Amino acid sequence: MFELEKLYTSGKCPIVTAHRGFSGKFPENTLPAFEAAYRLGVDIIEFDVRETADGMLIIMHDTSVDRTTNGSGEVNELKFDYLRRLNASYWQGTHDSGKRLEKPVCENLQIPTFKEVLKFCVDKNVGINIQVYVDSLEALKGICSLYDEFNLYKKAFLMISTFAQAETIKEINPKIEICVGEDRGNLQRHKDFGSKIIQPAKNFVTPEFCKEITELGLWANMFFSNTSEENEKYLSYGLQGIMTDLPDLLLTQ
Repeated sequence: MFELEKLYTSGKCPIVTAHRGFSGKFPENTLPAFEAAYRLGVDIIEFDVRETADGMLIIMHDTSVDRTTNGSGEVNELKFDYLRRLNASYWQGTHDSGKRLEKPVCENLQIPTFKEVLKFCVDKNVGINIQVYVDSLEALKGICSLYDEFNLYKKAFLMISTFAQAETIKEINPKIEICVGEDRGNLQRHKDFGSKIIQPAKNFVTPEFCKEITELGLWANMFFSNTSEENEKYLSYGLQGIMTDLPDLLLTQ
């Protein structure tokens, strides 16, 4: 069974996280993108969870569905039945340089539910980075409850925006591994909070920063790199993990 600790203590480099799946070549945050990333041999699959107006947990990065689908509106104001009828393949390319299309790439490509993605990942030799974009306590409890249902404790971690919300997760279930998005340059704060995994933005990453990561015994996945030149640059600093829309490039470094 896959274990994050075994991955990060194995000495493997680079550790490759597929950002929203293989999103540079397939529609982001969809099952085809996750399947392609897994077939490619990535170490971790990352995706984003949001709550619908009627309390369903779905996979969507943006607050609205306008960019990636043929629908319109804020996810938290739309009901699941409407969202399920949308086609989720209207964005092509990487998140930072792609484009919205006039026609979908795929026919009938649905927005997946959180459970559907977990069912895809759970029995595979791949880690899970769950970016949480929900606010309600009930939704947070729902996400945490799935750790027991799918036995995710060694395999997955939650990426939480703030330390305050991360404290709420700790109160719900202290066994869940948490990565915090706030104050990313302050490594000691993350260590003191009890996080093993950090996700620094690339503007923080220097050779000195990577040395501090190692000294503190943290596991890092930088956000983000989508070119071979940047991959080479940051790996030369001593960085172990990188998040990318184009994992095929990173896997050949």
